[in-house]
Amino acid sequence: MTRRGMTGRSLTAALVLAGFALTGLAATPALADDILEGHARRGSVYQTLAIDNLTPRACAAICDADGSCQSWVWTRAELTGSGPACSLLSAAPTPYRAPGRVTGLSQAIANRIKAAAERPPSEREIPALRATLDGPR
Repeated sequence: MTRRGMTGRSLTAALVLAGFALTGLAATPALADDILEGHARRGSVYQTLAIDNLTPRACAAICDADGSCQSWVWTRAELTGSGPACSLLSAAPTPYRAPGRVTGLSQAIANRIKAAAERPPSEREIPALRATLDGPR
């Protein structure tokens, strides 16, 4: 396993979570709609792990357990030159097409997006929404 930018605490947590994920005991990642196969994200990578037999689900579980992680990118072994890699990102940049990769949002970010989509508009937002619906005058 190789590591970049990890503290001892985060390395220990990642190894423990990866072990759980590899055995199928990890919590499920964000909703399936939040997982994009054949996509990646650029920038904001603060940590990259290369672990034998690492799966996208394990990468998602590692991200979910790290409070700094907002999104993640899993890369197939053939593209890394060694084992599969899991990159943790401190932001959730727009995904782009990237064969051989899988990306997703942390569960915390996915939950925030879902909560924001389900709440009614505030008193301050209503006039702006009405103006948008009315179109140009």
